[in-house]
Amino acid sequence: MTDTKSTPKNRFYWLEGVSRGEVENSLADRRPSLLRRQGPRRVLVATSVGLLLALFSTAFVQQPKLASYMEVALMVACFVGYLKLRNSVRVVSDAPDELLDERQIAARNAAYVVAYRWLATIAVLFLILIMTLADGGVVPDAMRPVVRDRSWSGLHMSFLLTMVSLPAMVLAWQLPSEPPDEPRDEPA
Repeated sequence: MTDTKSTPKNRFYWLEGVSRGEVENSLADRRPSLLRRQGPRRVLVATSVGLLLALFSTAFVQQPKLASYMEVALMVACFVGYLKLRNSVRVVSDAPDELLDERQIAARNAAYVVAYRWLATIAVLFLILIMTLADGGVVPDAMRPVVRDRSWSGLHMSFLLTMVSLPAMVLAWQLPSEPPDEPRDEPA
């Protein structure tokens, strides 16, 4: 790691949403974890995408009470998925440069490039969808799919959670499995 002695142990990086202690503890953690292997991480990414799509689809549920319960449950599930994704990549996707080594910075930055490209594509698709579904949109009212009483909260929250999760998703998808720790020789 680079020079971390100048920052206090309990410093919180507000822009990144992490603390120095959280990043250092995650990077130093050597306990075996299923989420440190590429296959389970990819399953976690696919599950997170499925949850985000389910949250997105709550805008099309006609019963307001059912839709609101689904939105809350899916938002919580998406947020828990995001936290698991962060942990699976050892918080590298959100850590500031001063707490990472050069290899981790390069991997994180490469993941951000891919995430921003995906985000641009997703943003254009969201914009097209909203322009299509909004009152006075390009599709006539009779042909427009039924959207529950202008309740766009599921659409908006799925987009916001996608923005937050994408860097961790890309990093989780791209990182190889971590090698198991070497067995330690016990002193005689």
